[in-house]
Amino acid sequence: MPHIQTTDNESQTDDHQHEKLVQMNNKLKRALQTFKDKIHRVVNERPDLFDAIGEETSERLDHLISTVENQATKVNKLQAVLDQADEKYQGQIKNLQR
Repeated sequence: MPHIQTTDNESQTDDHQHEKLVQMNNKLKRALQTFKDKIHRVVNERPDLFDAIGEETSERLDHLISTVENQATKVNKLQAVLDQADEKYQGQIKNLQR
């Protein structure tokens, strides 16, 4: 009588789920390494941006995010000043044209 191998469906499902988790974990590791590499590149190219910041990647990322947020706030303020100046000078131009 030939030996017939049977596979438990639960075992197949567990193996499939495990393989999916391993693949997802590998993708996440590659993405994390990409972030680390890019932050490291910025640190090497612009060390002045990281004075008194530790070497921990998360500290550097937090610092970069904070810097970008501060710059966005400054840009918004400058845009408001520019808009006010533009309105003022447009008004002066209209007055001069009369």
